[in-house]
Amino acid sequence: MKSGHLRNLRTGEIVGECVIKADSFWPRFNGLLGRTSLAQGEGLWLMPCQQVHMLGMQFAVSVWFLDSTGHVCELIDELLPWKVSPYIRGARSVIEFPVGWGNSTKTLLGDKLNWQENILYG
Repeated sequence: MKSGHLRNLRTGEIVGECVIKADSFWPRFNGLLGRTSLAQGEGLWLMPCQQVHMLGMQFAVSVWFLDSTGHVCELIDELLPWKVSPYIRGARSVIEFPVGWGNSTKTLLGDKLNWQENILYG
């Protein structure tokens, strides 16, 4: 899996310091199951994805839906355990952050996020 950070181009701020891309079956299937929390700035980016469920989860998350151009097209700042998000037709991916992260980072609908992949040196 790839990791990197996400910057909100409107604010210039890094909104995700340690974001893991889950872009294949098993990482998407497992998601955050078994975790008890996310650290501030930590996130899981599910792609492709238009809806998430919280079945079996032990904690709430902030759920950001992104369209194909990286713009936030829906943001649910507190999705509780055992709930299911709405299906967002225009979404192409979903990022799960700590609960309340949208408000904490002042991220708004329409904001564009820019991905910068971590480069590992041997």
